[in-house]
Amino acid sequence: VVVNTDFSLTDRLAISVRLPYIAGKYVGPSPHLLVRGDPSTAVAVDDGDFHGGFQDFRVNVRYALTQGALKITPLFQATLPSHDYPSFGHAAIGFNETEYRVGVSVGRRLNPILPKAFVQGQYAFGMSPLIAANIAPKRSYGELQLGYLLNRHITLQGSSVLTWSHNGIDSDYNLFPNNLTDEQYLHHDRVARNKLLDAGASIAYQVNRSTNFYVSVGHSFYGTNSHLRYLVTTIGFTKAFTTKLSAENTTAAAALPEANKAVVCTCATSK
Repeated sequence: VVVNTDFSLTDRLAISVRLPYIAGKYVGPSPHLLVRGDPSTAVAVDDGDFHGGFQDFRVNVRYALTQGALKITPLFQATLPSHDYPSFGHAAIGFNETEYRVGVSVGRRLNPILPKAFVQGQYAFGMSPLIAANIAPKRSYGELQLGYLLNRHITLQGSSVLTWSHNGIDSDYNLFPNNLTDEQYLHHDRVARNKLLDAGASIAYQVNRSTNFYVSVGHSFYGTNSHLRYLVTTIGFTKAFTTKLSAENTTAAAALPEANKAVVCTCATSK
Protein backbone atom coordinates (compact mmCIF):
# COMPACT_ATOMS: atom_id res chain seq x y z
CA VAL A 1 0.00 0.00 0.00
CA VAL A 2 1.54 3.28 -1.14
CA VAL A 3 0.26 6.74 -0.25
CA ASN A 4 1.94 9.45 -2.31
CA THR A 5 1.29 13.11 -1.55
CA ASP A 6 2.33 15.68 -4.15
CA PHE A 7 2.28 19.42 -3.35
CA SER A 8 2.91 22.26 -5.80
CA LEU A 9 4.85 24.98 -4.00
CA THR A 10 4.78 27.21 -7.10
CA ASP A 11 3.81 26.84 -10.77
CA ARG A 12 7.24 25.31 -11.37
CA LEU A 13 8.39 23.77 -8.09
CA ALA A 14 6.76 20.67 -6.55
CA ILE A 15 7.60 18.18 -3.83
CA SER A 16 6.18 14.73 -3.18
CA VAL A 17 6.56 12.43 -0.18
CA ARG A 18 5.59 8.79 0.06
CA LEU A 19 5.87 5.98 2.59
CA PRO A 20 4.82 2.46 1.48
CA TYR A 21 3.53 -0.25 3.77
CA ILE A 22 4.75 -3.61 2.46
CA ALA A 23 3.57 -7.07 3.53
CA GLY A 24 4.73 -10.30 1.91
CA LYS A 25 5.44 -13.95 2.46
CA TYR A 26 7.74 -16.51 0.87
CA VAL A 27 6.55 -19.97 -0.16
CA GLY A 28 9.26 -22.13 -1.70
CA PRO A 29 12.08 -24.60 -1.19
CA SER A 30 14.93 -22.15 -0.52
CA PRO A 31 14.14 -19.79 2.36
CA HIS A 32 16.83 -17.46 3.71
CA LEU A 33 16.88 -18.14 7.43
CA LEU A 34 20.46 -17.47 8.50
CA VAL A 35 23.95 -17.31 7.00
CA ARG A 36 25.89 -20.57 7.32
CA GLY A 37 24.75 -21.38 10.84
CA ASP A 38 25.54 -17.94 12.29
CA PRO A 39 22.72 -17.25 14.81
CA SER A 40 23.41 -13.50 14.73
CA THR A 41 22.12 -13.41 11.12
CA ALA A 42 18.86 -15.29 11.79
CA VAL A 43 15.66 -13.76 10.40
CA ALA A 44 12.09 -15.06 10.34
CA VAL A 45 10.68 -13.37 7.23
CA ASP A 46 10.85 -16.54 5.10
CA ASP A 47 8.91 -18.77 7.50
CA GLY A 48 5.84 -18.97 5.23
CA ASP A 49 3.79 -16.35 7.09
CA PHE A 50 3.07 -12.77 6.10
CA HIS A 51 5.43 -10.14 7.52
CA GLY A 52 4.88 -6.44 7.00
CA GLY A 53 5.97 -2.97 7.97
CA PHE A 54 6.59 0.55 6.75
CA GLN A 55 9.42 0.67 4.24
CA ASP A 56 11.26 3.82 3.05
CA PHE A 57 10.42 7.49 2.92
CA ARG A 58 10.95 8.88 -0.57
CA VAL A 59 11.15 12.63 -1.03
CA ASN A 60 11.04 13.85 -4.63
CA VAL A 61 11.69 17.50 -5.55
CA ARG A 62 10.99 18.60 -9.14
CA TYR A 63 11.41 21.91 -10.98
CA ALA A 64 9.71 22.65 -14.31
CA LEU A 65 12.51 24.07 -16.42
CA THR A 66 10.20 24.60 -19.39
CA GLN A 67 6.45 25.11 -19.63
CA GLY A 68 5.94 24.96 -23.39
CA ALA A 69 5.14 21.97 -25.59
CA LEU A 70 8.34 20.23 -24.52
CA LYS A 71 8.44 19.60 -20.77
CA ILE A 72 11.88 19.33 -19.13
CA THR A 73 11.85 18.74 -15.39
CA PRO A 74 15.05 18.17 -13.38
CA LEU A 75 14.54 16.19 -10.18
CA PHE A 76 16.20 15.21 -6.93
CA GLN A 77 15.11 12.20 -4.86
CA ALA A 78 16.11 10.96 -1.43
CA THR A 79 15.18 7.48 -0.19
CA LEU A 80 15.47 7.07 3.58
CA PRO A 81 14.52 3.89 5.50
CA SER A 82 11.73 4.58 8.00
CA HIS A 83 13.39 2.22 10.50
CA ASP A 84 16.04 -0.50 10.71
CA TYR A 85 14.37 -3.57 9.15
CA PRO A 86 15.90 -6.86 7.93
CA SER A 87 16.90 -6.93 4.26
CA PHE A 88 18.04 -10.58 4.21
CA GLY A 89 15.24 -12.83 2.99
CA HIS A 90 12.95 -13.30 0.00
CA ALA A 91 10.04 -11.68 1.89
CA ALA A 92 12.05 -8.70 3.15
CA ILE A 93 10.09 -5.47 2.73
CA GLY A 94 12.99 -3.62 1.11
CA PHE A 95 16.74 -3.02 0.88
CA ASN A 96 17.01 -0.89 4.06
CA GLU A 97 19.23 1.41 2.01
CA THR A 98 19.68 5.17 1.85
CA GLU A 99 19.91 6.45 -1.72
CA TYR A 100 20.11 9.84 -3.42
CA ARG A 101 19.14 10.35 -7.06
CA VAL A 102 19.53 13.19 -9.53
CA GLY A 103 17.88 13.10 -12.91
CA VAL A 104 15.53 14.67 -15.42
CA SER A 105 12.09 13.95 -16.87
CA VAL A 106 11.24 14.93 -20.44
CA GLY A 107 7.83 14.77 -22.06
CA ARG A 108 5.84 16.07 -25.00
CA ARG A 109 2.45 15.82 -26.60
CA LEU A 110 2.62 14.27 -30.08
CA ASN A 111 0.68 17.07 -31.73
CA PRO A 112 0.00 17.98 -34.45
CA ILE A 113 0.30 14.35 -35.66
CA LEU A 114 -1.43 12.69 -32.67
CA PRO A 115 -2.82 15.48 -30.47
CA LYS A 116 -4.31 13.02 -27.97
CA ALA A 117 -1.06 11.11 -27.48
CA PHE A 118 2.02 11.89 -25.38
CA VAL A 119 5.44 10.44 -24.71
CA GLN A 120 7.51 10.93 -21.59
CA GLY A 121 10.72 9.51 -20.16
CA GLN A 122 12.97 9.82 -17.18
CA TYR A 123 16.61 9.14 -16.36
CA ALA A 124 18.04 9.23 -12.84
CA PHE A 125 21.42 8.30 -11.37
CA GLY A 126 21.35 6.87 -7.86
CA MET A 127 24.15 6.81 -5.28
CA SER A 128 24.20 5.11 -1.88
CA PRO A 129 26.71 5.28 0.97
CA LEU A 130 28.96 2.30 1.63
CA ILE A 131 26.70 -0.64 2.52
CA ALA A 132 28.76 -3.81 2.86
CA ALA A 133 31.58 -5.79 1.25
CA ASN A 134 33.28 -2.46 0.40
CA ILE A 135 30.47 -1.61 -2.04
CA ALA A 136 28.63 1.70 -2.32
CA PRO A 137 25.95 0.94 -4.95
CA LYS A 138 25.57 3.18 -8.00
CA ARG A 139 22.62 2.63 -10.30
CA SER A 140 20.94 4.13 -13.34
CA TYR A 141 17.16 4.23 -13.60
CA GLY A 142 15.30 4.79 -16.85
CA GLU A 143 11.64 4.96 -17.83
CA LEU A 144 9.76 5.43 -21.10
CA GLN A 145 6.00 5.84 -21.37
CA LEU A 146 3.63 6.30 -24.29
CA GLY A 147 0.03 7.30 -23.59
CA TYR A 148 -3.14 7.90 -25.57
CA LEU A 149 -6.45 9.51 -24.58
CA LEU A 150 -9.05 7.10 -25.94
CA ASN A 151 -11.91 9.43 -24.97
CA ARG A 152 -12.68 12.05 -22.34
CA HIS A 153 -12.65 9.41 -19.56
CA ILE A 154 -10.22 6.65 -20.58
CA THR A 155 -6.43 6.85 -20.99
CA LEU A 156 -4.25 3.96 -22.22
CA GLN A 157 -0.52 3.80 -21.51
CA GLY A 158 2.39 1.49 -22.26
CA SER A 159 5.59 1.78 -20.25
CA SER A 160 9.00 0.27 -19.63
CA VAL A 161 11.30 0.57 -16.60
CA LEU A 162 15.03 -0.22 -16.55
CA THR A 163 17.30 -0.58 -13.50
CA TRP A 164 21.03 -0.93 -14.23
CA SER A 165 23.63 -1.38 -11.49
CA HIS A 166 27.11 -0.05 -12.31
CA ASN A 167 28.91 -1.94 -9.56
CA GLY A 168 28.35 -4.80 -7.14
CA ILE A 169 28.70 -8.57 -6.98
CA ASP A 170 27.69 -11.09 -9.62
CA SER A 171 25.84 -14.21 -8.54
CA ASP A 172 26.53 -17.55 -10.23
CA TYR A 173 23.30 -19.41 -9.47
CA ASN A 174 25.01 -22.72 -10.19
CA LEU A 175 27.22 -22.02 -7.15
CA PHE A 176 25.14 -19.56 -5.07
CA PRO A 177 25.71 -18.95 -2.20
CA ASN A 178 28.96 -20.91 -2.06
CA ASN A 179 30.67 -18.37 -4.32
CA LEU A 180 30.02 -15.55 -1.81
CA THR A 181 31.65 -14.60 1.46
CA ASP A 182 29.51 -14.46 4.60
CA GLU A 183 29.22 -10.68 4.33
CA GLN A 184 28.34 -10.80 0.63
CA TYR A 185 25.74 -13.51 1.25
CA LEU A 186 24.08 -11.57 4.08
CA HIS A 187 23.77 -8.44 1.89
CA HIS A 188 23.58 -10.05 -1.57
CA ASP A 189 20.29 -8.36 -2.55
CA ARG A 190 21.61 -4.93 -1.54
CA VAL A 191 25.02 -5.15 -3.26
CA ALA A 192 24.18 -7.24 -6.33
CA ARG A 193 25.10 -5.95 -9.77
CA ASN A 194 21.48 -6.31 -10.83
CA LYS A 195 19.95 -5.38 -14.15
CA LEU A 196 16.20 -5.52 -14.67
CA LEU A 197 13.90 -4.53 -17.54
CA ASP A 198 10.15 -4.48 -16.91
CA ALA A 199 7.41 -3.50 -19.35
CA GLY A 200 3.68 -3.21 -18.96
CA ALA A 201 0.44 -1.43 -19.74
CA SER A 202 -2.16 0.51 -17.83
CA ILE A 203 -5.66 1.90 -18.20
CA ALA A 204 -6.96 4.92 -16.29
CA TYR A 205 -10.57 6.06 -15.89
CA GLN A 206 -11.34 9.65 -14.95
CA VAL A 207 -14.50 9.63 -12.85
CA ASN A 208 -14.71 13.42 -12.60
CA ARG A 209 -12.47 16.49 -12.72
CA SER A 210 -10.68 15.52 -9.48
CA THR A 211 -10.71 11.70 -9.29
CA ASN A 212 -8.84 9.20 -11.45
CA PHE A 213 -8.69 5.39 -11.06
CA TYR A 214 -6.08 3.18 -12.75
CA VAL A 215 -5.05 -0.47 -13.16
CA SER A 216 -1.68 -1.61 -14.50
CA VAL A 217 0.09 -4.90 -15.22
CA GLY A 218 3.81 -5.52 -15.73
CA HIS A 219 6.27 -8.32 -16.52
CA SER A 220 10.06 -8.71 -16.39
CA PHE A 221 11.59 -9.33 -19.82
CA TYR A 222 15.26 -9.30 -18.84
CA GLY A 223 17.30 -9.50 -15.67
CA THR A 224 20.57 -10.57 -14.09
CA ASN A 225 21.49 -11.11 -10.43
CA SER A 226 17.87 -10.53 -9.46
CA HIS A 227 14.48 -12.21 -9.31
CA LEU A 228 12.35 -11.73 -12.42
CA ARG A 229 8.73 -10.73 -11.94
CA TYR A 230 6.23 -12.94 -13.75
CA LEU A 231 3.27 -10.62 -13.21
CA VAL A 232 2.81 -7.42 -11.21
CA THR A 233 -0.65 -5.85 -10.90
CA THR A 234 -1.21 -2.38 -9.43
CA ILE A 235 -4.53 -0.73 -8.57
CA GLY A 236 -4.84 2.86 -7.35
CA PHE A 237 -6.44 6.26 -7.61
CA THR A 238 -5.45 9.92 -7.78
CA LYS A 239 -7.41 12.65 -6.01
CA ALA A 240 -6.80 16.38 -6.49
CA PHE A 241 -7.81 18.98 -3.90
CA THR A 242 -7.11 22.58 -2.98
CA THR A 243 -5.63 23.97 0.21
CA LYS A 244 -5.65 27.39 1.85
CA LEU A 245 -2.23 27.95 0.28
CA SER A 246 -3.57 27.53 -3.26
CA ALA A 247 -2.94 30.44 -5.55
CA GLU A 248 -6.36 29.88 -7.11
CA ASN A 249 -9.68 30.67 -5.51
CA THR A 250 -9.93 28.21 -2.63
CA THR A 251 -13.68 27.99 -3.05
CA ALA A 252 -13.24 26.36 -6.44
CA ALA A 253 -12.95 22.57 -6.58
CA ALA A 254 -9.53 21.25 -7.47
CA ALA A 255 -9.30 19.56 -10.84
CA LEU A 256 -7.04 17.18 -12.68
CA PRO A 257 -6.13 18.12 -16.30
CA GLU A 258 -9.12 17.90 -18.63
CA ALA A 259 -9.46 14.37 -19.97
CA ASN A 260 -9.93 15.49 -23.58
CA LYS A 261 -6.48 17.11 -23.65
CA ALA A 262 -3.16 15.29 -23.49
CA VAL A 263 -1.08 16.77 -20.71
CA VAL A 264 2.41 15.51 -19.95
CA CYS A 265 3.04 15.25 -16.23
CA THR A 266 6.74 14.24 -16.31
CA CYS A 267 6.14 12.54 -12.98
CA ALA A 268 7.18 9.02 -13.89
CA THR A 269 8.01 6.94 -10.86
CA SER A 270 10.58 4.17 -10.80
CA LYS A 271 11.79 1.90 -8.06
